[in-house]
Amino acid sequence: MNTFRDKYWHIIEFSRLCEELQSSVTKGLTTATANKRLILYGKNKFTLLRPESRIRSYLRNCFYGTGRILFVDIIGCFVLYHIELQSPRESKIVHEFGVIGILFVILFLAVGYFRQIQANDDYGVALAFKDLMPMYCTVLRDGRNQIIKAENVVLGDILQITYGERIAADVRFFESHDLEVNNVALTGHSVSVLIDPEFTHQNKWAGRNVGFACSHVTKGHGRGIVIACGDKSEVGVMASLNMETRSRSRSRKHIQQITYYTHIICILMFFILVCTISLEGLTLQMLIEFNVSLTITLSPIYLPILMYFGLWRTRATLLEKGCYVRNMEAASTLGLTTVLFSSLIGTMTMRSWRVSDIFVNGALESVQHRHQFSENEPFWQLIRASVLCNRAIFSPGQKGVPRMEQTLDGSDYDRALFLFGMRVFTDILDFRSQYETVASKAYDPLTHLQLSVHRTLNDEYLLIIRGFWSVVLSYSSTCFINNNEVELDAIERRIVSNVGLKLKLAGRHTYAFGSKILQPDEQMMALISEDFDCNNKRKYEQFMSAYCNSLCFLGLIATYDPPSHNVRQGVDRCRSAGIKLVLITRADLSFSRAIARAVGVIGQNSETVEDVAMRLGIPESQVNCSMITAAAIDMKNWHKKLHHQRWYARQLLLAHADLVFAAIGVQQRYMLVDLCQQMGAIVTAIGTSVHDSSAIRRANVGVSARAASQTSQSCADITLLDSNFVTLVDAIEESRLLFENMKKALVYTLSPSMASLLIHLSFILLMIPFRLFLIVSLILNFLVGLLPALSLFYEPPEENLMEHKPKIYEDFLFNRRIIIVAFIHVGLIEACAVFTSYFVYMAHNGFLPRTLIGLSVEWYDYSVNDLVDSYGQEWTSGARRLLEIKTLTVVVITFIIMQCINLILAKTGRANLFTHGFGNMRLNIAVIYMICFGFFLTVLDYPTYLRISPVDYYPVFCYILAIGITEYIFRISSSLCVEEFPWQLV
Repeated sequence: MNTFRDKYWHIIEFSRLCEELQSSVTKGLTTATANKRLILYGKNKFTLLRPESRIRSYLRNCFYGTGRILFVDIIGCFVLYHIELQSPRESKIVHEFGVIGILFVILFLAVGYFRQIQANDDYGVALAFKDLMPMYCTVLRDGRNQIIKAENVVLGDILQITYGERIAADVRFFESHDLEVNNVALTGHSVSVLIDPEFTHQNKWAGRNVGFACSHVTKGHGRGIVIACGDKSEVGVMASLNMETRSRSRSRKHIQQITYYTHIICILMFFILVCTISLEGLTLQMLIEFNVSLTITLSPIYLPILMYFGLWRTRATLLEKGCYVRNMEAASTLGLTTVLFSSLIGTMTMRSWRVSDIFVNGALESVQHRHQFSENEPFWQLIRASVLCNRAIFSPGQKGVPRMEQTLDGSDYDRALFLFGMRVFTDILDFRSQYETVASKAYDPLTHLQLSVHRTLNDEYLLIIRGFWSVVLSYSSTCFINNNEVELDAIERRIVSNVGLKLKLAGRHTYAFGSKILQPDEQMMALISEDFDCNNKRKYEQFMSAYCNSLCFLGLIATYDPPSHNVRQGVDRCRSAGIKLVLITRADLSFSRAIARAVGVIGQNSETVEDVAMRLGIPESQVNCSMITAAAIDMKNWHKKLHHQRWYARQLLLAHADLVFAAIGVQQRYMLVDLCQQMGAIVTAIGTSVHDSSAIRRANVGVSARAASQTSQSCADITLLDSNFVTLVDAIEESRLLFENMKKALVYTLSPSMASLLIHLSFILLMIPFRLFLIVSLILNFLVGLLPALSLFYEPPEENLMEHKPKIYEDFLFNRRIIIVAFIHVGLIEACAVFTSYFVYMAHNGFLPRTLIGLSVEWYDYSVNDLVDSYGQEWTSGARRLLEIKTLTVVVITFIIMQCINLILAKTGRANLFTHGFGNMRLNIAVIYMICFGFFLTVLDYPTYLRISPVDYYPVFCYILAIGITEYIFRISSSLCVEEFPWQLV
């Protein structure tokens, strides 16, 4: 069997095909041959990824990034709990570390869950392709029909296909009885294709003799021979491309960056642990508690929750704008887009075809203002022909709906003509009933012709044909000029051809109409008695040769698909945002180029090689490449090897700002997306059908339209509910806002880390009795840090984010500016305030700063009950513990005051605070919450469990007021003079 000829099996002679596949129309394959091929080529199923088990994926997400440190903290907490249980002290609190350990376990599991639901589900993609394939089918083997599993179908099998089934493999039909196939599962558009075994074409999708695997049979029955199975079928190729490994999302890259930060923390913790073990006078329990508390302080264990909330909030906002986010991580990656591949029909356009121009009576007129038409006899005859030679009908189940608002079934062109006819005729159904259809032939892409015969109320027979103007002209002999029917001479034919070409170059779908009154005879009545379906093709040809001549050419009707609302503004916003927009479509070149100009993808000042040649009046081969700023490429004519196509496409992507790839294939879509990614681009791809699914899956962010196939929706990260390109542009802006607000929230939550680190270092190096208990660290991290930070995600943008270029090489969540602002600028100021409040309060109670240095060993020796302070007072161990708790309460309130100021100042990174305004009510509520929480701590008395005790010296907070005002003035002045402070958060 010559496998190198498999791609021509749909066009070679059928007898030769049977010979090469060693199959018979009457007997099919033998069982032995079928089994041998099943072993040789494998089963008829797609090679899909075996998805990772959900439990294993969940555990991997739990231990990802900061999860490892959190797991170590859990072990530390339960070790402390065990030590506390063995402690002989009467004042022991056996539940503190156990409760904290349980809280950490809940946080550990919750973080893993948040990461799990953020990612795209590969299992859903595999399942979508798996569900396309039918389970059973009927084949002819050993001369008899057998029902077998679809996965056991092999090359050369004869399939019996009937109404209601799905095709099990790619087949070439050799027998058809009114057979219609619907490729809605593949294309997303429900359009039935009438099977004609004799209609072959180089392109399988354009031919009528091929049925594709997973397609639905909607009418009739027939037989076909299998020419491709499994991964070799058209859908199998798409499935294989969809199973390729995807690029890592932006959120995952940020988590990886944080993992590096976590590794640094681990190294630092190791050295601190070595130092603390060598300290004398500290118990093992205190050392473990110290290291666990320091780990919680330095590692952003709350970051997954912070990222999840930001993604969830952005997802909810995009849903309100008509954009459903399936993969939450895509909500972050979308804002980094540098190349956007967009399909044409349905996203850039409204997919609501309408009549735009009419060539009638020798003149071309636009229909924007219908009152300009002189509705004479030629115009009436043309509209009559467009309504009668038309298969559009009202969809059932619309009783009570106004006629002009009812949905129509039929092709886009038929619906457009029908809607226009409703504006001409008062009751279009009554008008149609006056012309009974006695015979009709659906539009044939091979002959570019559609035909219908109607009987009038006067028992006359009206013949109407519709098709390409060149075809209709070949059957016509007369036409209307100035309301008179005249002979159709060469001049008029040339005028019609020029008008048709002009409309085609303008992106219009244009068809011509011709008609003729037939004189019935016995031969004609015999030919039209059984209609013109596939089985009566011979009668149709006889009718055409005998009666379709000397027609009257009625005119041309052009339709167009108008651009979506504000699509030009959306394209301009993409350009200003540094996003390269590339159109990829299956439409032909001239139509694609015209629509690209209409929607603004090819700008007003951009010229293709055709435009330059036309402007200068020279051949295209003589056009200088430097004069070309845009390119429209016909991918159908790229008869080159794939690596040659990659090289040529790379040059086009680098050379031209505006690009259109027309008549593109499945592998070419994938190739373009993959090529851009290899060049360092972040790619977003929009599509609707299975043809687009490989590009959608390969892209960094895959987008599908609402009316798309199930497979493309399963592969997509985002679904446009209104199928509007402008909605995606709005989503890109919202994604950029998410990243800006994420940086603000991160700066806010990391600011206390420097003060906490210095507290722990002072405990080790200076031996100052100043440490943070675990419960206090949790309060600072979550109640003071995480909760108020969530309000920053509701902050409006400071400026137009779509006027900045994406910085894919500076895409660091932990960048230099954030570290400087969080740890040095704000962190040191907060540390200054915390140590000031600590030393002032301790001095108020008798311990001057010079006395505190080196005091930690005696302070935590509970056998010492006569510790002398700076004024000679003796302190028992119980009094020291109570003073330490009160001091920690003052420190926590100091953190709250400084973080409250920090929260207000974190609203802006570039704009002036007063210019930006205070419209974020959630942030205002967070500020009020922190003030109330601070007042609440001054009277709360839970020293045993929360390590909080009432404050008895309020003037201590006056000392930090000046520090807070200093930070406020400094941040305000820095926002006014951004250039003077290169570390400013941008």
